[in-house]
Amino acid sequence: QRVATDLRALIDTANAPIFGIDQNGLVNEWNNKAAAITQYTQDEVMGRNLVEQFIASEYKTAVKTVLDNALLGEETANFEFPLFTKDNKRIDVLLNATTRRDNKSNIVGVVGVGQDITERKVAEEDLQRVATDLRALIDTANAPIFGIDQDGLVNEWNNKAADISGYTQDEVM
Repeated sequence: QRVATDLRALIDTANAPIFGIDQNGLVNEWNNKAAAITQYTQDEVMGRNLVEQFIASEYKTAVKTVLDNALLGEETANFEFPLFTKDNKRIDVLLNATTRRDNKSNIVGVVGVGQDITERKVAEEDLQRVATDLRALIDTANAPIFGIDQDGLVNEWNNKAADISGYTQDEVM
């Protein structure tokens, strides 16, 4: 009994969203962090179909496949998908789906442990946007720009360098 109480406290206070579903896909576990990031209370989600009611339509098939595979004993690590909050804000989640078994090793559901990676995804998109802008700036600069690596091989050659030298990027890199 004490072990069960300790596990319940650990799950409820974990700094990661944790959810569970039964064999029918109905939510039977929803910790405090899952409630905090989605704005759905435990009472609002318990007994409801996770995929049908809380996953965006374009991701329903992929998420259902991951959960169905876990229900067959095939676990998934590092699956990315968006979860939408009660007020329709997108939260990007990195999910590990683990098969849940009873004391006789029968599969009784799935436990999902997630990580909110929304800020990381925004940072990656910002970094990609800056890289694209820099590439455009280098390519269209009104001065020749070229670079070489530590072995003296050309690894950068912009349009102006090609115009002035007569050598294309493909010829020098």
